[in-house]
Amino acid sequence: MGILLAIVRLVIFLNIAFFSAIFIFLCRIFALPQSVVFFIFRAAKRLIRFFLGIRVSYHGERPAVRGVIMANHRSYIDIVLIPSKVPYVIVAKKQVRSWPVVGLVGIALKVIFVDRDSPESRRNTRHAIRDRLKEKLSVLIFPEGTTYEGPGILEFKPGMFNTCAEDGFTVIPVAIEYEKKEMAWIGKDTFVPHFIRTFRNPLVRVAVSFGLPLSGNDAAVLRELTKNWVAAETFRLRGIWNGE
Repeated sequence: MGILLAIVRLVIFLNIAFFSAIFIFLCRIFALPQSVVFFIFRAAKRLIRFFLGIRVSYHGERPAVRGVIMANHRSYIDIVLIPSKVPYVIVAKKQVRSWPVVGLVGIALKVIFVDRDSPESRRNTRHAIRDRLKEKLSVLIFPEGTTYEGPGILEFKPGMFNTCAEDGFTVIPVAIEYEKKEMAWIGKDTFVPHFIRTFRNPLVRVAVSFGLPLSGNDAAVLRELTKNWVAAETFRLRGIWNGE
């Protein structure tokens, strides 16, 4: 029964992603404002959370200012968890662009794809992020550069913190912690088997916590403050899930 539920959810997930991409492409063709695109994206996220049985417990104030949303990274599902009152674009690894359906959505949303092994790609990504922020959009980035099961977090890459410090952009720290650590998508695990394993359960519970916006002209300090808050908050949320 659980496997059948997961397969049905997979079909629904792919359909929501596909039709969202179509609608967003139409928005681009007819030059509709970014607010319309973000509305479709936000509606798609809500539908995915509903049909996949994802129950999110939010802590703190959701982002109401423009800035760089810096979150730890556990799973591909992380993207549908983060709400914001300000439209945002996403930074993702270049491999996502070639994923069936999901890559199509990324292209439609104008996701910034980065090759983390290429200094030129990382440099171009920082320029693209700077442009999006100047267009009064926020940017969602996972500074660990990859998914991690936990406990805690990996080191945060310094590049984006340099950009934020140089241009005075606000950093909004976010911590994500799933009830079950098996939700983490790590190593050589492939998408479909992982999806079937995790979404055969009736409910998937996750906590998302928002920190206070940070700013400053010292990139090292900004990075340390963000990393320390996210690390401490993931441990706090893990303690809640463990009943501590």
